[in-house]
Amino acid sequence: MQHTLLPGRDTVARRPDRIQAALRHLLLLLSLAAAAGAVLLGIGMHASETARSGEQAASRYATTAVLLSDGPAPGTVGRSGTVGEPGPARATWVTREGQRHTGEVDALAGTVAGSVVPIWLDAAGAPVERPLTPFAAAVDAAAIAAGSCAAVIFLLWLTYRGAVLLLDRVRLAAWQQEWLHVSRPRRDDRSPAGS
Repeated sequence: MQHTLLPGRDTVARRPDRIQAALRHLLLLLSLAAAAGAVLLGIGMHASETARSGEQAASRYATTAVLLSDGPAPGTVGRSGTVGEPGPARATWVTREGQRHTGEVDALAGTVAGSVVPIWLDAAGAPVERPLTPFAAAVDAAAIAAGSCAAVIFLLWLTYRGAVLLLDRVRLAAWQQEWLHVSRPRRDDRSPAGS
């Protein structure tokens, strides 16, 4: 095992074998560095996403809206192209300050006019998405960190495999040259095979 990972000068290992072993060690070190970088990225992303979650929670509030029109028909395609997804419907709602607004809100498929649906509003009273939760912020940060680490390690592995293919071609060419040199008959060979 040690000769595979660290081929020394006293082995039958050749220069391509030593280069491949060095590349293997470099791949390991760069993978560890990518993992450490991903942890740092995840910590930074978590801090950023947590701050964004706090800002959204402070500037948005939940209320209800009354639908003025039916929501999307059951089984129809919503905005994202998925069957049964919520879609836009006309509705009316009242802000904290008592102002009445009318506009479009997301309603579940099959919701009929007159139904009450939960919505989130910003400081101006306009419908917005639900604020990012601290748990979702942590999941987002972890997913981004893990995905970036996996992508870097995959690219490193692809680079290593490409280098190994090149080294294999160099080894094969060297073996071919040696075989031609060994199998070539000598002029002073008087054996029946050499004549």
